[in-house]
Amino acid sequence: MKKTSILLLCALTSFGAFAQKSLVEEVEHSIGGFNSDFKAACEKIVPALSNEETKGQAKTWYVAGKASFGLYDNSYSKLQLGQAVDTVLMANSIVKGYDYFMTGLPLDTIKSVNKKGKVKIKTKYSKDMVNTLVGHHNDFQLAGSMLYERQKYAEAAKCWEIYASLPYSGIADRDKFMAHDTIIGQIEFYQGVALWQSKDLKGAVNAFANARKHGNLSKDAFDYALFCYAELKDNDGVVALAKEALPIHGDKDSQYLNILINDNINKGNYDEAQKMIEQAIAKQPDSAELYNVMGIMYEQKKDDNKAMECFLKAVELDANHAQGQFNVGRCIMKQAVAVQKKMETLKGAEYAAARDNEYLPLLNKALPYMEKAYQLDAENDAAKNILRNIYYQLGDEEKLNALERGY
Repeated sequence: MKKTSILLLCALTSFGAFAQKSLVEEVEHSIGGFNSDFKAACEKIVPALSNEETKGQAKTWYVAGKASFGLYDNSYSKLQLGQAVDTVLMANSIVKGYDYFMTGLPLDTIKSVNKKGKVKIKTKYSKDMVNTLVGHHNDFQLAGSMLYERQKYAEAAKCWEIYASLPYSGIADRDKFMAHDTIIGQIEFYQGVALWQSKDLKGAVNAFANARKHGNLSKDAFDYALFCYAELKDNDGVVALAKEALPIHGDKDSQYLNILINDNINKGNYDEAQKMIEQAIAKQPDSAELYNVMGIMYEQKKDDNKAMECFLKAVELDANHAQGQFNVGRCIMKQAVAVQKKMETLKGAEYAAARDNEYLPLLNKALPYMEKAYQLDAENDAAKNILRNIYYQLGDEEKLNALERGY
């Protein structure tokens, strides 16, 4: 390459760097007036954020952040006056301002050497950036609400995450943020709901956990997290959360106890499961659900007689307990299936006697329980299939046709 070409290249490179620095200065000057066009400033500063000569300078990010916060403040003033505002742009501008300032803060260092040769570190823009973030703390809560209303769930979650994390970020003393932990816990719950809406289930689980750490022990804070764990097929997470929720909300909702009991049953820890159920029944002797769960536990232990006693007790306590009705009918059908297998070894009069005296009576016995179960829960496909078989075996064409028509 010719010497003149090298000199030209150096000149162009220097000019590019100077142009970007000049751009930063120009944007800074443009947002200093009363009628500043903050939107234009936000757009104009963008090239400087990726330029090698300017992206490492605190001033670049400071100016970009000032423009973004200026756009938010200007939009907020218009809202207060009842003027039309692009709330999505408004809300996203404060998030960009946060990102710009958080990038700029670590870069804002000025080194000086005193007469004794000691190096001192000073900052030029940090105080203003920190004060702006602290002063706009509650605005991140508002921005999240605006975005959520516009169904921008992921963006709303980001706003609420900023709101919740700023007081603990270390940029300023905790007491400068006028937000009690309980308020932060509530916002983190909203953050979790927004993340759930955006299908970020892992993020939602973490947000709900943070909400509970900050004192939000509402039932919803547990139940939304349970749903997310279930969707993630994270059984360990479900069980751990149920253990956490049980002493707080167990007296109002048996699902937490049921989760722990079923976990023990699935792991073959029948003695522990039985102990838990018996303790629960002692506190809630009229709980049909607890007797139903006890029946399932006995059935897993291959004690069908005890299981049937528990299922019958469940429907005795609550005739509208759909699962209890289904389980009674199902257990009777298990007896019918056993008789049917025996019938396969019989012929003639013996077969007819077993069918008329054992098999069909069991179908008739199971029928009202299965009909009730299906009446209470039409989504129970297993109940529908069993009913279809019973009607067919009993030759009840009218009810079979009605079942197929959906009653």
